[in-house]
Amino acid sequence: MIIGGVGVGKTSITHRLIFNRFDAAYKATIGVDIYTYDCPFEWEGQPQSLRMVLWDTDGDFGMAMFSTVYIKGAAAAVVVADITDPESVDTATRLIGRFAEVMPGRPVALLLNKVDLATGEEPVPDIADAVEPDVTIRTSAKDGTGIARAFSALSAAIHRREL
Repeated sequence: MIIGGVGVGKTSITHRLIFNRFDAAYKATIGVDIYTYDCPFEWEGQPQSLRMVLWDTDGDFGMAMFSTVYIKGAAAAVVVADITDPESVDTATRLIGRFAEVMPGRPVALLLNKVDLATGEEPVPDIADAVEPDVTIRTSAKDGTGIARAFSALSAAIHRREL
């Protein structure tokens, strides 16, 4: 599951990962778009691959996402926040906590997106009272920073937990 608030870059991250492209024209996802991706990762020093079925969700779902059928088969969550928008980071923190409640033991990656727009003065997300994600990576869908690394780390976490 790829979840997060409206306009944080969920679809842009997905398109960068799968198609290696970025489209600056914003197009909201309506419902869910589904993609497959064979994600390379390393396990015990050996190259591996995990076929991921990525559910790129509508940011308007919010917490209602957890009462839908979409979430029930998720092996993991990729929670996306816009690093330049503190409210979206707060939303991501709440989504991580809710995912951990609904799907205990499943890995979570927090992608702090839009680092290409960051000034360097953005506060580090305060997740002290929240569930700690398995992976936290600063990303840019625009230039590709961190995206492949984030999905590779998440694939390793899924493999490690035998999900």
